[in-house]
Order: sequence, then C-alpha cells, then structure tokens
Amino acid sequence: MVKWRYYNPVRISLCNNWIERINSIIETGQKKKVLLISQKELSPQRWVKDLSTNKRRVICYDSVEENPSIESCQIAIDFASKIQSDCIVAIGGGSAIDTAKTVKASIISLSCNIYDLLSKGLIKKKDTILAAIPTTHGTGSEVTPWATVWDKKNKKKLSLSSPLLYPDYAVLDPNLTLTLPFQLSVSSSLDALSHSFEALWNKHSNPISDRFAFESIKMVFNHLQVLKENMQRYEMRSSLLTASLLAGLAFSNTETGAAHSISYPLTLRYGIPHGIACSMPLIPLLKINANAISNKIEALLAVLGLDSITDLIKKIESIIDNNIEFSLHKYGVKEEELPKILDECFTKGRIENNIVELTEKDVLNILKDIY
Repeated sequence: MVKWRYYNPVRISLCNNWIERINSIIETGQKKKVLLISQKELSPQRWVKDLSTNKRRVICYDSVEENPSIESCQIAIDFASKIQSDCIVAIGGGSAIDTAKTVKASIISLSCNIYDLLSKGLIKKKDTILAAIPTTHGTGSEVTPWATVWDKKNKKKLSLSSPLLYPDYAVLDPNLTLTLPFQLSVSSSLDALSHSFEALWNKHSNPISDRFAFESIKMVFNHLQVLKENMQRYEMRSSLLTASLLAGLAFSNTETGAAHSISYPLTLRYGIPHGIACSMPLIPLLKINANAISNKIEALLAVLGLDSITDLIKKIESIIDNNIEFSLHKYGVKEEELPKILDECFTKGRIENNIVELTEKDVLNILKDIY
C-alpha cells in the first residue's frame, strides 16, 4: 500500500483590494503594532496610512535586499527587535516574504541572531502573525515553510526551515502584478513552472501535490503566451498568480529538487536571475526523469492536450522563444568553468529529491546542455 500525506495550514484569499483584506485580518486579530516589510522600489511608505488607525501603529521596513543575504536579514531582525510587533505584513517578491519569515522566526523564538536561527530548530515562545502578499507570480513563498538566505561571501545558499514559518495568511491581488516588467514576468512564471515540474519528479510527491502541479503547468502554458499581447490584462495576471500559488502548494510538501540545486551557483556566481537559473535545467531533467514517472507524463500530456514528450519540450521552448536569455554563455559563464562549479550544484536536501539518482556526469551533461 502506498502511503502519503499532505499538509498546508495557510489561509488563502484572492481579492482585488489587498488593503481591505489585510485590514480585516489585522482587526479580527486585534493587532496593535504592525511591521510592514517590503522593497524600496515598491514605495511601501504610501501604504502605511492605509493600514494605520487610531488604535494601530504601522512601521515600515523597506530595506529588503534582492536575494536576501545573511547580513541583510540580520539588519531586518535588528530593526524588528526594536518594534516588538504582533503582526508582520510582507508585500513584494520572494525576497520580501523570505526576509519577513526570518523576522518572524526571530520574534517567535526570542532570538535576534540570524546564525542561531539558521543552525538551530525553532521553538515557539511568542506569538505573531505573518500575512504574505506576493507582487510577482513565481516564488510561491506565501504558502511555504522556508526562507532562502544567501551566504554571498562564501557563495552558499542557506535555508531557514520550520513548519512555524508558514505564513498565517496569503493574500493574492492581481492588481499588484499589472505593472510587473516583461522580463520579470516571464522569469517569475518560469520559477513557478520549475516548482511544478520538480514536484512531479520528486521522491516526496503525492496525489495532491501532483494535482496542483498539473494545474499550475497548464495555467502557465495557457496564459504566459498572451503576456506580450496585453501585459495589463487582469485575467491573465490573476491566472499566473494562481498558477504560482498552486506550484507553491505542490512543492510546499515535496521541496524543490535538482533544477533548483543546480541553479544556486548559477545565481550566486554569475547573477543569473533565479527564475531563469532554475528553469534552464528543466528540459534535460525532463528527458532524464521521463521513464521514471511515465504515468505522470501521460497524465500531464492529457491535461495539456499534447501527444508526446517532444511536444511538451516544444511547449517549454515556446515560452522562452527569444523572450529572455536562456543559455549559460549569455550570462558570461565560460565552458571551462562548468566542472569547477559541479560540486556546488549538489545541494544537500535538494539534489537527492530527484526521482532518478543523479551522478556528477549527469549534472555536468546538464550544464553542457544549457551552456
């Protein structure tokens, strides 16, 4: 008998007025001191007044770093320690939400040292709530229990992981994604696509995560194609935001796998945007894993109305289709450097999630394929 389990405690809502929804959440919880965490380029100070009342104080932290480093997370924690908030509202991309998760970890564990948080399991000693509002449609961080923290000095990707880090609320408002630039729109959706495929060929997959992954892939394929026609089309943005959420619900239980593992040195060493770096290995990995998950591939082809893996590969390629730079040499990677970064592609807790065990030769061939 096959055994499996699925768990995700996040309360999710899709709306067209996130401020109204967040105000309702804060008021219901009778929260008095709110910490708003966001990215400076979103000009988050404009929202402080909308979330403030006579009985509620809102403080804004807008120094979130892209791909947040150990140091930037520590700065956010130090800032938050002076506030003593009982509610965190994170609005932005994955970097803002992940930074907010490190702050939540600090508050609930009564620890203000990022290294302690990364090295020790979290024990809940205090309550605070976290509401996550994504402004991109790729990371799925609003429904996962991890925060990615980058050790940029030592070129390592670290992870803060605990069931306590699931956001309490995920609020999706497509209006926040309408002005997302084209390149970022494509790369963030490719991140969602990677999450979904990795959930399918994952050792920890289950029927529920598979169902979410199938639907997410279908939605990305169907709606990303029309992005060029009208980038401010509300229905398209809503669908891509939902696709990202579904991908998050899938890999929240499986974790990511080989594609993400391979992507980390590509981002750390060469600055390749995360969504692009983690989707580059998808086609080679699809070819490697196809036989091991043949029943899922057949089901996915049926969902997509395709006849073969060749058609599926063409579908993935059609998304790229000169929309973005999608080969390593375009980002300054030299072919002779590939063997040197090989060890860094084997991230513990990620690479071994792949349904097929990958050797160094396999991964080197993947790097050569995407060069």
